[in-house]
Amino acid sequence: HDESISKLNKEKKYIQETVAKATEDLNSADDKVNHLNEIKSKLEKTLDSMEASHESEKRAKYNTEKERRKLEGDLKMCQETVMDIERSKRELEQSIMRKETELGSMMGKLDDEQGGVGRTQ
Repeated sequence: HDESISKLNKEKKYIQETVAKATEDLNSADDKVNHLNEIKSKLEKTLDSMEASHESEKRAKYNTEKERRKLEGDLKMCQETVMDIERSKRELEQSIMRKETELGSMMGKLDDEQGGVGRTQ
C-alpha cells in the first residue's frame, strides 16, 4: 500500500513538474506572440505612412507634370509672339529704310529745284 502511495506521489510530482513546464512554455509563447503583435502593429503603421507618402508624391508629380505642360504651352505662345514682333520689326525697319530713301530722293530734287531757282534769279 505504501508502495502505491509512493508511486502515486511520484506520478503526481511528475505531472506537477510537467504542468509547470507546460505553463512556463505557454507563458513564453504568449510573450512571443505579444512581441510579434507589437512588431506587426508598428510595421502596419509604417506601411500606412509609406502608402500615404507615396500617394502624396504621386499627386505632387502629377501636379508638376501638369504645370510643366502648361508652362511649355505658355513658352510656345511667347516664342510665337516674339517671332511675330521680330517680323513686324523687320517690316518696320524696311519701311523706314524705304521712307528714308524716298526722303533722300525728295531732298535731292528739292536741292536741285532750289539750285535751279537760284540760277534763274
